[in-house]
Amino acid sequence: MWLRDLLPHDFPNARILTYGYDANTRSFAQMSTQNIFRHAEAFAEDLSTLRRKHSQRPIIFLAHSLGGIILKRALVICHGDDLEAERNLRDIPASTIAILFFGTPHSGANGVQLAEWMGRLLSVYMYTNNQVLKDLDRDSSELENIQRLYFAASKRVNTIFFYEEYRTPTLGGLRELIVPRHLAVIQGDSKARVAVLHANHCEMVKFTGKGDHNYQKVVDYLSELMEKAPTKIQENWIRENEYRSIAKRQSSLASQSSVPKPRIPVSRSYIRRPHLHSFLTRKLLPISRPEQQPRCILHGLGGGGKTQLAAFWIEENQDKFNRVIVIDASSQQQVEADLETVIRSIGPQYIKATWKDAVNYLSSERGWLLFFDNADEPDLRLDEYLPNSIHGAVLVTTRNRGCISYAPDSHIQVGQLKENEAIDLLHKVADITPSSKDATLAIARELGMWALAITQAGAYIFKTRSLDTYLATFQKHREKMMREASLKGRNYQGSTYTAFDLSFGLLPQRAKDLMKICAFLHYSSIPQALFEQSTVSGFRAYKVIESLPPPRGDDAAILGLKDIFGSEWDPFTFQTLVDSVARRSLLDSFTNDDGEASYSIHPL
Repeated sequence: MWLRDLLPHDFPNARILTYGYDANTRSFAQMSTQNIFRHAEAFAEDLSTLRRKHSQRPIIFLAHSLGGIILKRALVICHGDDLEAERNLRDIPASTIAILFFGTPHSGANGVQLAEWMGRLLSVYMYTNNQVLKDLDRDSSELENIQRLYFAASKRVNTIFFYEEYRTPTLGGLRELIVPRHLAVIQGDSKARVAVLHANHCEMVKFTGKGDHNYQKVVDYLSELMEKAPTKIQENWIRENEYRSIAKRQSSLASQSSVPKPRIPVSRSYIRRPHLHSFLTRKLLPISRPEQQPRCILHGLGGGGKTQLAAFWIEENQDKFNRVIVIDASSQQQVEADLETVIRSIGPQYIKATWKDAVNYLSSERGWLLFFDNADEPDLRLDEYLPNSIHGAVLVTTRNRGCISYAPDSHIQVGQLKENEAIDLLHKVADITPSSKDATLAIARELGMWALAITQAGAYIFKTRSLDTYLATFQKHREKMMREASLKGRNYQGSTYTAFDLSFGLLPQRAKDLMKICAFLHYSSIPQALFEQSTVSGFRAYKVIESLPPPRGDDAAILGLKDIFGSEWDPFTFQTLVDSVARRSLLDSFTNDDGEASYSIHPL
């Protein structure tokens, strides 16, 4: 049975579509003149037309063999479409949540075996389309070009690479691995996952039924991806709409005067955080003449209150600057667009100025504050956007801990609230003044003293007027309450778990697996020695009684642990893994009282 036969039973609410194209490189009546580009273009146009009325529904693609190459080329075509084009091909990559590749020859099929074999299998009496064969040749220029362009088009797509385990019978009685593992995987895609299917190239998308082990493996991956689809599609379209608004703004700049971004409003429920406010003041408003440009980096996990902290401090100190410039740093394109708007707003003589002109202009000005908000993307480099002057100051908010390199001596983590701050915040949002703070403190501790989570709790209590019963309700419905975005008018864009998901989704797979293991441990002090000793022992359970060895089921778990930590303990490799999590502010490193390296994660 094919996937199209089985999937409707497991995912009855999904719209399951199949797409056919002339995959044969030979044809009885005539040779197909379509090459990879034309196949891809036709697919993109057909899919766009079909989805015209429902353009923002999430998409998960499943592609087998040559179909994966066609799909990649189609996504490249869509990604490169004009942001203001009427046909809206960009809707497709913006809505793409994940791709499952089944035996796709990303580096070309071995000796063009795939193309030749596919043609021979159909019939020995057919003519050959040499262009498709040439395109499939190992390291062909077409495949290299598709791969290079595909990296940019698929930056935020979850990818699963399935490869064949068994050899496929070919003509002449031979058996071949048509697309071996190293060709079925895109090298350098650190976020992708790789899985084997116990089948040959032709049978890897055919199954005996719902109980088939290979089919269950595919269903498990799809179930996980579908569960995350609502959050992922929301993130994708927020970013895509930003790009489109930038394009519209840029197209009208030549005929309109530009208006810089307004300052970020401070929430009415904001609670002062004195130690953080004083740190900002020391770093951005030094008493004596600075030797270096005053800078401050506010870093930490989403929902900790970084942007609100910065907005409040700016509001209090705006009279100390001649100009406060707010830059949306969520993407490189947005940074450059905002800088252009700043320079063009000065006067008509700057109407054609670029972002580089804005940086040069500020380098010669005095008394400005340049605020980069939400500089979260790991690929974003701010260096070239920072004016070369000690007569202005730079403030950055980010989830990416790597940004502290812009100010190694002027950064601070914005994390848990102090107890009195957490209590005041919940009371202010909930609009209550209880006689005792005990119930509030218990709620705040359960929520890890996290500003966004406490704001959510306050909004719920405001609605239900149920402070005393909140904790019991939360412990029973934790997942649903933390995912529900009920903060309208509270200056937050999503729920607590949405904020965590944004950082977690950017981790490489091994880093995600490390976080999942840490989730089973107490959050406050996880010793590095635990991972070291486990690796050295081969992840074997300790036998208390020789006659009661560990169950055989442990073997699969041990293999999984070795994939994460390796077969031998390597401190450098482990530290690299830890760093990849810490950069997203999901894990903190510290030395415990015994001088041993330890880690902590957020209680939620």
